[in-house]
Amino acid sequence: MQLVKILLIWFVLIIALVLRLTYVLGNEYEPLEFDQKNYTVMAEQIIEQGVYGYLSTESNTYVTPGFPLFLTAILAVFGYTDIEQTYMVVRVLQAFISLAAIGFLYKIGDRLFNWQTGIVAALMAAVYAPFIFVTSLILTEVIFMASLMALVYYQVKIIQENKRKDHLIAGILLALSVLIRPNILLIAPVPYIFLWFQYRKPFVKEIGWGVLAFAVGMLPWWVRNLMTFQEFIFLSKEGAANPLLGGTDPYMKGTLDWSRIDPNDQKGEAIRRIKEGLQNDPALWIRWFTVGKLKEMFWNRIYMGDYPGTVAGWYALMLPKIHKLLVLAGLMGSLVSWFINKSYRYLAAIFFIMLGTQLMFIPEPRYTIGMMLLLMLMVAGLLVQGITYASGRLGSSRRVRRAEAGGR
Repeated sequence: MQLVKILLIWFVLIIALVLRLTYVLGNEYEPLEFDQKNYTVMAEQIIEQGVYGYLSTESNTYVTPGFPLFLTAILAVFGYTDIEQTYMVVRVLQAFISLAAIGFLYKIGDRLFNWQTGIVAALMAAVYAPFIFVTSLILTEVIFMASLMALVYYQVKIIQENKRKDHLIAGILLALSVLIRPNILLIAPVPYIFLWFQYRKPFVKEIGWGVLAFAVGMLPWWVRNLMTFQEFIFLSKEGAANPLLGGTDPYMKGTLDWSRIDPNDQKGEAIRRIKEGLQNDPALWIRWFTVGKLKEMFWNRIYMGDYPGTVAGWYALMLPKIHKLLVLAGLMGSLVSWFINKSYRYLAAIFFIMLGTQLMFIPEPRYTIGMMLLLMLMVAGLLVQGITYASGRLGSSRRVRRAEAGGR
């Protein structure tokens, strides 16, 4: 059985790699723009001038350094005279890095439920169109998914085994994930809350290990900020203000006039708009910050770019349906499964924290990528559990019929 499990997960990983490399190497790319271009300019500036600044020739903390330094390292090794060739290096490398996310997804499913759940979840991730598409992007998604799944795996180990090394590893992985996507910091307390409910103990020493490891991982960023700006900057001073303000235009009807916004007061303007909106039309603003943004991120738009144009026509037509089925099953499952057992509750807690955080900002489907991994785990768990239950009932019914026939 152990050999079967190993062969199956390697089969899934090979499928994932072939799909990603086929898309990445067989695709034609337009010149990059927006964030992808901005990250490239930033990386070149770091190499040439030693200035860490996003959208600026001066040092700033607009973005955390996880992805910029990853990209800078690749440009430093492979050069950027022929930038398109180096972009291909990034894409191919990301195709391999994406396997880490799928591998940890399998390990999480195996630990929380059983190996069959891990295989089903991994297979979903291997063929899911948006995951294949993001491999081609010069953005944070791929390395974030890998770090997130590694972090979730060690959080699960903390809840199940509570070993010192797992607290230390989880702390380092939390720092890495935060340096890629700062919002993920909010899931840090989750395993300790589960431990408290299980043992009714605060586990202060264990929390201390995790905090210490996290601080070690964050220390280079904190020291850089202190030396550059003569003040302690935990994550960033500018990064969240723009997407927060961008999320204050209900149903994106153009009520936000960016030409009148002070670039240095975007956070303040966002807070003022939210307060005024809740006072003047609370139903609209509450609906927008809940169901409205949820639909916009998960349902109305699907983040898979030109990938449907690279596959067979019949399959391209199925991709949106597969996505919506997965979202619907995952969202419903996350509500229902909360009442089943601790494993589902853990996944649902992480999902709702990530979702609740993102609902505060601009409803960009790109930022659902990490959450989809959690939905896949819940759907796979419920699916395997349902099939096991149904097959057990069917087998029991057959045994009863055979016994009755024998009695006659």
